[in-house]
Amino acid sequence: MAIQIIAHRGFSSIRPENTFASFDHAISSGFNLIELDIHLSSDGIPVVMHDETVDRTSNGLGLIKSKTLHELKQLDVGSWFYDSKSMDIEIQRIPTLEEIVLKYGTKAHIFIEIKSEEEELLHKTRTILNKTGLLKPSDGKIGVPGVSMISFNKDQLLRSKNIMPELMHGYLVIYSNLEDIDFCKANELQGYFPYIGTVNVDLVNLAKKNGISVGVWGAEKAEDLLAVKDIGLSGVTVDWPDRAHEIFNDC
Repeated sequence: MAIQIIAHRGFSSIRPENTFASFDHAISSGFNLIELDIHLSSDGIPVVMHDETVDRTSNGLGLIKSKTLHELKQLDVGSWFYDSKSMDIEIQRIPTLEEIVLKYGTKAHIFIEIKSEEEELLHKTRTILNKTGLLKPSDGKIGVPGVSMISFNKDQLLRSKNIMPELMHGYLVIYSNLEDIDFCKANELQGYFPYIGTVNVDLVNLAKKNGISVGVWGAEKAEDLLAVKDIGLSGVTVDWPDRAHEIFNDC
């Protein structure tokens, strides 16, 4: 079975992460499995951004949860990237989750990473997915269209599983261990996503025996992917999906 390639925050090696430019480029390049991160604005709107503050990837400062959607929409989230790459691209604005789902919902499988801890974020996400027709019972496969919910936060992940039982859910970890498989099995989580440097064939085999798919993240160079290409992974999440595609096809 081919290893599926997930575009991390879009095609984020050559476009500013978590922007329309990044997701557009991923999909137009043939990578229709995309990953993004969500937080809740101060007025209760799920928005797409990785950090809890806007400091790193915008021309603003402060916590996302302290700003209204209108305030967030005034920020430029592209120039920090393009300036360093000497590219001239139009200003990028922070997308809302609803905007992303409306634009890409029929043409992608969207992995939504739950970043902030409000239960309201999950209820708002359910409403958006239900309204746009994406809250459908999963057949256990990563198909297009489709949505999967993922998180490092066990509590939020289990809340999401309760609020959106129709969707597939996956547990993200930095340090993998065999007990994680027990957690996924006990809570009927379909996916397990450890950091690439901590995964091994025994863990992958145990997960697969329990009906759990394993995908990795955190690859920084081709050698990282080559080291795990034969251990039975289901997927990899990378900033450079084109290079990953070449690596796996050449092997």
